[in-house]
Amino acid sequence: MSLPPYYNHSPVFPNPLLCLKELIAYGASELHARLPWNGLGVWLEETWHSMSLCVHMDWHIVLFPLLFFAAITGARVILNKILIRKIPIWCKLDKEGAAKFPDSVWKMLLYTLTFVWATYLVFFGEDQLFFDLRSHFNKWYPGDAPVAPAGVYWLYMFELGWYYHQAYAAICMDAFRKDTVLIIVHHFITIALLFFSFIIRFHNIGLLILFLQDFGDVTIELSKTMVYFKKRGGVHCRKTEIVANICFAVFTLQHIVFRLYWFPIKAIYSTMVVGLVDHPGAPFYIPFNIGLCVLYGMQVYWFKFILRLLFKLLVLGQEIQDARQLDEDEEFDCDESKEKDVATHPAKSKDPSNLRLRKIK
Repeated sequence: MSLPPYYNHSPVFPNPLLCLKELIAYGASELHARLPWNGLGVWLEETWHSMSLCVHMDWHIVLFPLLFFAAITGARVILNKILIRKIPIWCKLDKEGAAKFPDSVWKMLLYTLTFVWATYLVFFGEDQLFFDLRSHFNKWYPGDAPVAPAGVYWLYMFELGWYYHQAYAAICMDAFRKDTVLIIVHHFITIALLFFSFIIRFHNIGLLILFLQDFGDVTIELSKTMVYFKKRGGVHCRKTEIVANICFAVFTLQHIVFRLYWFPIKAIYSTMVVGLVDHPGAPFYIPFNIGLCVLYGMQVYWFKFILRLLFKLLVLGQEIQDARQLDEDEEFDCDESKEKDVATHPAKSKDPSNLRLRKIK
């Protein structure tokens, strides 16, 4: 059997049609082969044996993310109180922008940190994870997988704590919106993939996925922040509006390249095709790839909202009044009135920091 395309080297822009063909061929064949044809009992026994052989659990994976979760949540409340919530006052933002600013700037700072961290490890780490897809699993063997390097290890601990905080904030702190349930599902899938990939030492592919995902959050939160600065002291700032539109254009471009293009042909192609060539019969093939495909389906779903906003900007000539215009118009109007009410009466908010916006993932 011939080797799949990009087995030895994956260029910056692989042919997506070739990758799609191999994804369908390998995925369908492997799914058929791994169905419990010999009975569910035998399948469960084999799965349990694989887990006992491949899973590496210790107390660190439980404790350190919880400590980061507590630290991030505490730092968010403290920094909002002593600095971040004062910036809108110093800059004379309107009440609505002042209420929404802290959430976006906080997420932008945290995602910038994780994206820079992941980018450094992907391109300057031990392996060329972006170009050499075989390096994701070439040192991995059941029961004898390499331990994550220190930089990857602590990035995983931090990211798990960060997504614990995000899930907590989505449930307990932020206002309920149309996509709240989807975002909560997204956070829990991300936590499961992070946790699962770490304990079975699939950390190389996990690191590449973090690199492909986090840049989008940096650009969308920066775009939101610029939107809130469009009105300062009751005066409309044209330059800030131009910067906000540029940031949104960058966000749209990265969503297409990073999440819709590179994610399936770099990450999913690696786990579904390249890794299978080097490790036939590798465990956890189905649950791991199903999780990645669900995550990709969410990116496609959210792209629908991006296209809708682009239509409003380019065809209808509307301005970006709020980064949450990716919702339906009538829902946005309702939520906008809620934001104004929260800005006027902070006590009505369940979130002590008035962190009201939902991020786009």
